[in-house]
Amino acid sequence: MKSRWFSWLLALMLPAFAIWQALAYPIEEHAVDAALFHVYRAVVFSAALADGQVYPRWVPAINGGLGGPIFTFYSPLIYVLMVALHTVGIPFALTWRAVVALTFLAASAGMFGLGLALFRRADAALAGAAIYTYAPYLLKDLFERGSPQGSAIALLPWALWALLALAERPTGLRLALAAAGWAAIILTHNATALLVLPVVALFLLFLLLRNGLRSLLRAAVALAAGMALSAFFLIPFMAERSAVQLQNASASQWTSLVVAAFPLTEFFGPPPVFDVGLANNTIGNDLGLLTALLLPTGLALGVMFWRSREQAMAVWVGGLALWSVLAIWLQTPSATPVWRVLERMSMMAYLNFRWRLLCSVGLTVGVAAGALVATTTARWRGAVAASAVVLALALVLPSLYPNLLAHHASVPRDPSLEDVLAFTLRAGFPDLSYYKELLPRWRTVAFSLEEAQRIASSPISNLPEGGRVLQYERGVRFLKAELETPVDLNGAFHVLYFPGWVGYVDGQQQPIHPAEGSGYVLLNVPAGRHTVVLRYEGTPDQRIGGALSGLAALALLLAALLWRGRPASAPPPEDEGLRPRWWVLALLAGLVTLKGLYLDPHTTFLRHYSTCRSPHGAQVHTDIWFGDILHLCGYAVSSHRVRPGDELRVTFFWEIPHHLDRPANSFVHLIGPTVNPETGTPLWGQEDKQMAINWWVPGRIYRDEYTFQVWPTAPPGEYRLEAGWWDPETEARYPPRILGGEGVAPSEWNSLLVSWVTVVP
Repeated sequence: MKSRWFSWLLALMLPAFAIWQALAYPIEEHAVDAALFHVYRAVVFSAALADGQVYPRWVPAINGGLGGPIFTFYSPLIYVLMVALHTVGIPFALTWRAVVALTFLAASAGMFGLGLALFRRADAALAGAAIYTYAPYLLKDLFERGSPQGSAIALLPWALWALLALAERPTGLRLALAAAGWAAIILTHNATALLVLPVVALFLLFLLLRNGLRSLLRAAVALAAGMALSAFFLIPFMAERSAVQLQNASASQWTSLVVAAFPLTEFFGPPPVFDVGLANNTIGNDLGLLTALLLPTGLALGVMFWRSREQAMAVWVGGLALWSVLAIWLQTPSATPVWRVLERMSMMAYLNFRWRLLCSVGLTVGVAAGALVATTTARWRGAVAASAVVLALALVLPSLYPNLLAHHASVPRDPSLEDVLAFTLRAGFPDLSYYKELLPRWRTVAFSLEEAQRIASSPISNLPEGGRVLQYERGVRFLKAELETPVDLNGAFHVLYFPGWVGYVDGQQQPIHPAEGSGYVLLNVPAGRHTVVLRYEGTPDQRIGGALSGLAALALLLAALLWRGRPASAPPPEDEGLRPRWWVLALLAGLVTLKGLYLDPHTTFLRHYSTCRSPHGAQVHTDIWFGDILHLCGYAVSSHRVRPGDELRVTFFWEIPHHLDRPANSFVHLIGPTVNPETGTPLWGQEDKQMAINWWVPGRIYRDEYTFQVWPTAPPGEYRLEAGWWDPETEARYPPRILGGEGVAPSEWNSLLVSWVTVVP
C-alpha cells in the first residue's frame, strides 16, 4: 500500500515545475489566445449564467454591446471551470492560471493511471507520465498559445483509461465514466476530439484484440453516449455554423492547410533555450529529442510485440508510432498534394493548422517510453525509467519560462463587463475571436466606439424625424422599447440578427430580417405608439440537443445505479509500485522551490542573456536606426551559399526606444545581378510582413525572422539581401542611418543592404 501511495504522490509531484510557472506569472498576458480572449470569455459566460441561462447561448458586452453567440460554437467546459473557481473567490485572471495548473496535474495523473493500467508497473507509468506532461506540444498549447486544446489533450489519457476499465470489468458506473471522459474532451475543445479520432480508433482495435468483440461494442456505446451528452453543444454547432463566419479562421495564408508547411528540421532541432533579454521567445514547433528517440523505438517495440504474439500491444504501441510518423510527414512540403485533396472536405476547415495533427505525438512517445521500461530487463529497468523522467524535465527546463514569451496585452485582475466591451473595441476583436469567425454573418462592417455609444444610448438606429423613444430596457437576451413614430417604420433595432431572436409588436409576433452591413434586426412598426420586444428564445436544434443530452445523462445515471456488473472471477493483478524513497519527493520539492524562489528571479541560470550590444544568435552586430523608431542590433543569415529553390532564412534583432502608436510594414528582398523575367524586377526572393511594433516593449529585443525560397530559376552569381521598413499610412520608407556594422550599406531606395549571398548551380 505504501508503494502505491508513493507512486501516485510522485506522479502528482512531477508537474510541479510547470505548475509553479503557471501560478507564479501572469501567463494570461503572454499567450496568444488566453491574453486576448479566454479571461474575457469567462466574464461574459458568468454574466450569461447570472442572467438565468442554463447554458449561455447569447452573452453580453461583445460586438459593440450587442452580445453574441460565442458558446454555440466554442466548447464551454474551460469556462465552466473558470466560473466555478471565480465563484469561490478567485479573480478571473487567476482562474486561467489555475486551469493551466490543473491541466498539468490532470495530464500527469491521467497518463500515470493509463500507463499503470496498461503495463502494471509504476516505473513504466511514471516514465510515460513525465514525457507526456512535459511534451513540447502541450507546453506550447498551454503557455504560448493559451489554448484549451491543451486541456483536452490532458484529458485524453483519462478517456482511454476509462474505456480500458470498462473493457476489463463492465459496469454501469464505468460506462458512465467512459462516456463522461469522451464528452469532456468534446466540450473542452471539439476540434481536438476530431483530431484524436485515429488514436481512439487504434485503442478500440487494441481493446478488440485484447478483450474481445463485446469490449469493443461497450466502448462504442460509451463513445456514442459521450456524444449524446455533448448534443446540447454539438447539434446547434452543426446546425447554426453557417450563421457565423467560421470560414474566416482558414482564410489567411498562416492558417492555410496547403501553404503552411514546415521542413522536418523544424520539429527535430535542438531544444529551445529562452533569452532573458528577448521579448518574443518562442517554444516553436520542436517536438523534442525524446520524440526523435522514442518514435523509432515505438515502431521497433510494435514489431517485437507482434513477433511475441502480443498482437493487441503491437497494434497499440506500433500503430501509435506509425500514426505519429504520418502526422509529422503531413507537416512537410512533400505532403502538400495530400492537403490539396483534404481541404475539400468541409470538416477539415475546423483544423485551421496542419500542426494540430501533432497533438497526439506526446501520447505516442509516452506510451512508447512506458512500453520500453516495461520490456527492459530488471537490471536496467530502473535506470531506463529514471533516465526518461530526468530527460523529460531537463530538456524543457530552459524553455519553461512563460513570462519570457511575447507580452500580448495587459489583463485586469478581475475584469468587468465594461472592461470586456472596452477591450473588444480597442483591440479590434469585437466577438472575442481572432479572425472574427464568431461574428454573425450578416454583420460585415467594423464596430467603432461611436457606434457602441449609440447602441448604449438608443434601442433603434433609424428613428424618423418626429419619432420618440418613450422608454426602453435592455437585457442580455431581450430588448424592450416603447416608441412613437409618425410614419410606418422598418425599424433597425440595436440587436444582432441571429437564429433564435423573435420580434413582437404590441404582443403580436412579427417577422424579422437582417439589415445589410450592420446586421441589425429589421422589424416593421406601424405609425403610432407601440411596444416592441425582441427576445432571444433559442432554436429547435438547441432544444433537441438539450433534450438528447438530458436523456443521455438520465440513462447513464440509471445505468450507474442499476448495472453493477458481474463480480470479478479473480482479483485483478497487483500493480508493481515503486519502493518508497521519500527523500525523492523532498528533493523534487526542494528543487522546485529553489528554482522558483531564487534561480529564476535572481539569476540567468538555464537561459541566455542578450543585450542590444550583444544579441545571442546574431552573426553580425550592428548599430543602425530606421528613422528614429527602430534600432537594428544585429542579424544572421542561415547560409551565404545557396542553390536555386533553396530556402533562405534571415534573422534580425530589433529594439524600440519608446512606445509607438502605430504598426509598420517590413520587408526582406534578395536582389540579383539581373532582372527576373517573371517579375520584371531584380527580386529573386522576398518576404513582406505587417509588424505590430505598437505592441512592442521599449528596451527589449525582438527576434524577427524572414524565411523565403530563392527563385528556382535564379542564375548563378552574387546577390545582395535588402531590408527595410515603411509606414502603411504614408507609404514612406524609414531611411536607415548607419552608426556601426560590418558589410552593410544604405541603398538608393531608402533601404539597407546587409549581406552578400552567392547562388551556385
